[in-house]
Amino acid sequence: MARRGGRWDMSDSRDTSDLRDRLDEVWTVPNLVSLSRLPLVAGIVVLVDSPLRYVLFALVVLSDGIDGWLARRLDQETELGALLDPALDKLTALALVVALFPETGLPVEYLVLFFARDAFVVSLVPLVPLYGFDTSKVRARIPGKVVTNVQFLAIVAMLVPAVLATEALLWLSGVAAAVAVTDYVVFVARELSDRPWVHERPMAVFAAVGVATVFAVVVAVLLAEELHGFLAAVGSFG
Repeated sequence: MARRGGRWDMSDSRDTSDLRDRLDEVWTVPNLVSLSRLPLVAGIVVLVDSPLRYVLFALVVLSDGIDGWLARRLDQETELGALLDPALDKLTALALVVALFPETGLPVEYLVLFFARDAFVVSLVPLVPLYGFDTSKVRARIPGKVVTNVQFLAIVAMLVPAVLATEALLWLSGVAAAVAVTDYVVFVARELSDRPWVHERPMAVFAAVGVATVFAVVVAVLLAEELHGFLAAVGSFG
């Protein structure tokens, strides 16, 4: 609290109180469990060639699974926790892919398939200040969740490492990302526009054709040889 112009200004006191409340949220049990992923992931990066990476990865998965349950069970759901969990998920995925992907011996171009959806979601960030767009709706959509689950399976395959399974899951991740991006394009367009044609089926078809075309061009330019080799490897099992 400060005295300004002959009056007591309570804004400083409120700001300090809000900051203290936010700091207190860090020390809740669910948030501490979430934050435990950071040293675990660091351990995987350091011990990437050791069998201990499997134990650390299991603990990462366990912590990711129980932090939300603990928040509900202990009635400790916080705004910080709602932001922290998805942020740590992205950081974990990024760190693990950077550490594990080189072990597969696959071309780095495959990572385009893995991160395509996330790159598109990041590109939506400028829409927030321009249009007041609610990005939380995008993150909760089912196609996006499918991509997240496929990405998780791909990380597991990298951890083994199972090269052919990793390739298959990366291609599946790319296709799922194309579906998710199509869904996002339609959703965002309908959120930002009241024009009737945007809310009709042709808009969805147009978006699907556009995204499929971009996806095909990316594959043709960056991954044509890899796709041919992958299909040949799969065909050899037939």
